[in-house]
Amino acid sequence: MITTSELKARVEKEVGTEICPVIFQKAENYARRKLDLANERAGRKYGEDGYGDEYLVLLTADTVREMAFSEYTIIRSMEIMAARAAQERCVST
Repeated sequence: MITTSELKARVEKEVGTEICPVIFQKAENYARRKLDLANERAGRKYGEDGYGDEYLVLLTADTVREMAFSEYTIIRSMEIMAARAAQERCVST
């Protein structure tokens, strides 16, 4: 089974950038849990049928991308809401 440091290096290569350790830890925990559940439901052991280290790298990279996109949409939404609030203050004065 791949170690955390090996996984981080491979995921960073996959996504093309360095990943904050806190974000990576959350993504790794989620991806490992998801892979374990998928393997358990399919009745296979870690690594069987390609559902091991290679798949964990892909799952973790996807999770990092999803987390980044989610954070972006939250920030963008807050910017839009702040701009609307500022505009409403200008109109009502």
